[in-house]
Amino acid sequence: MDVSIYDWLSVLRDWGGIAAVPFLLAGLGLMLFGWRLWRLCVMLSFAGIGAALGTQLVDFVEPPILSICAGAVVLGGLAFWFAPVAIGALGGLIGSGMIFLILVKLKLDGPVLWIGGSLGFLSASALAAINRRYLVVLVTSFLGAVAFVSGLTSLLMAMPVLYGTFRSMASYSIVVVPFVLLVPTVMSCFYQISEIHRIREDL
Repeated sequence: MDVSIYDWLSVLRDWGGIAAVPFLLAGLGLMLFGWRLWRLCVMLSFAGIGAALGTQLVDFVEPPILSICAGAVVLGGLAFWFAPVAIGALGGLIGSGMIFLILVKLKLDGPVLWIGGSLGFLSASALAAINRRYLVVLVTSFLGAVAFVSGLTSLLMAMPVLYGTFRSMASYSIVVVPFVLLVPTVMSCFYQISEIHRIREDL
């Protein structure tokens, strides 16, 4: 498993089973009604990005939590007020991140890596602006799936046998974690798109 997944599992273990209920409710809410809350989801996505950027400044700001909160508030606020632009930028970041990872796996670096990432950002931003509805559905479905699976994982941690089996499977195969996230994401995408078409409402 990836190091970030181990870190997240450690956080869930520290929080205990009490984290299961809010994660399950938040995950279901995003998977079923994410497209209705798209501005909030975009804001939270950029707030998370801002918080991650703020962690890079903790050596220069005292107390460190100040830079993290400032990054989250600034980027989250801008994304909320300029949501139509922010959704395109979010799509660009997702696209460039995917291209970046592919190029890194191919052991490419230097100018090729940055040119590929830049082209991925521009292309994905344009596609996101054109297909805003589907990007919102995809992002909210994925975020909902992550929250829902996190809640289920918190419950499994209270059952050592089942959790040990799942962790062993995830450790020996890189397919397990993506598959566990992919299934609820795809189901949520189909459901949300059908709901949008059913009531004929645009974003």
